[in-house]
Amino acid sequence: MLYEALREWEPDLTVDGWWGVTDPFFKSAGCVLVQNTSWHNARLAIDGLCARGMTTPSALLQASDDTLWKAIRPAGFYRAKSAALRGLYTWLNTAGGWEKAKKQSASTLRVQLLAIRGIGPETADMLLLYMLEKKTFIGDAYTRRIAARWFGCPPPTYESVRAEVLEALPDLPALQLFHALLVELGKKHCKKNVPGCTTCPVRGNCAQHQSRSA
Repeated sequence: MLYEALREWEPDLTVDGWWGVTDPFFKSAGCVLVQNTSWHNARLAIDGLCARGMTTPSALLQASDDTLWKAIRPAGFYRAKSAALRGLYTWLNTAGGWEKAKKQSASTLRVQLLAIRGIGPETADMLLLYMLEKKTFIGDAYTRRIAARWFGCPPPTYESVRAEVLEALPDLPALQLFHALLVELGKKHCKKNVPGCTTCPVRGNCAQHQSRSA
């Protein structure tokens, strides 16, 4: 029900349009850089990579730590994210590239990604969903917050919300779009401290809004 309501709210939203980048290198780097920051800051870090000639995995791996740190500093946690990027692209080389990696199962890939220093469940699932085209979901802060308010329940765990969405939405394009829609709703209306319930486009079926209106 929530997915359908969000589709009605943003009928023209596409996954590519939401990302704003299509190049596999920048998209995968974005999955790492956006953690614990805004996409604006992640995009500044991507621009920093471009400005220093790091436009491919091999170029990034060949760059010095200092050069990489300066490039991605706008995204914050630049040392940890630098290690994660190096680990990711070293793994990608071993896997034979994105297309070859896609031939492995989602469960196998998830284990491999989580073994990379600096890559946690959220980053791993973003890479699986958007880069490796595997059916998974990202139980990020936006998703957990919206789920708690929509259903009127305590905030679910990362894995519980991930499992519930996977059961309800088995289609890969729908999973990709649903995550994008949830992020947009969380940014524009269902904010952390002061939710904009009165202007929320899906407030009609939201348990929190109904309880406040009662």
